Amino acid sequence: MRLSVAFLAAALVAAPLHAQGGPEPADARLVIAAVLAHQASMRGAESAAGTCVERALAGPPVAPGADEDPMVPNHAVRIGFRWHLPEGPPLVRPPPQFRPDGRPQRRERRPEVPLPAALAPELAQRLDALRAEAAPAALVEIDAALVPAPLRLRDGASDCAPLTLSAPAFAGDAAFVETAYACGTTCGNGSLYALQRREGRWEVVGVADIWIS
Repeated sequence: MRLSVAFLAAALVAAPLHAQGGPEPADARLVIAAVLAHQASMRGAESAAGTCVERALAGPPVAPGADEDPMVPNHAVRIGFRWHLPEGPPLVRPPPQFRPDGRPQRRERRPEVPLPAALAPELAQRLDALRAEAAPAALVEIDAALVPAPLRLRDGASDCAPLTLSAPAFAGDAAFVETAYACGTTCGNGSLYALQRREGRWEVVGVADIWIS
């Protein structure tokens, strides 16, 4: 069940900035699996089927205020950093309807999809504080068990749009993962995910767009 923003804000504000000990080894895999599940849901069946996941993880996610980010292509345009709610699945356009004479009926104009809502300021500030001290986990590779269909692991012969993930970084019960998606030479985008652990599960609580090309 999706947690409310107010509950998540309270949980993160109440959590200590300095965790006792590092993350459990399984947590890094669970965090990667949660990010990939959101990517599959957000992209929809058609786009996800054309997306393949790079097996090797990149270095840690970008730190606050960093001037350089190895996951950002040289031709990309930076986006002003802003935490927002995770995007839901895309709207599915119904199939065309035809008249008795075989001509397609006129479709109603599909309403524009609004931009994701920004996170509450206190939650966004808390995520920034946790991100500043997050430490990367010792996970360097993704295996097929973590990749939900229709996404798939990339191989040498794959004709697909690659999706690269960073190694997850942890601060207490929060985790951060950066993604980079390339759908062409000058087509792609990058995001930073924030996740919260609750009762052994990791849930995406915020996403920030980093770049677009």
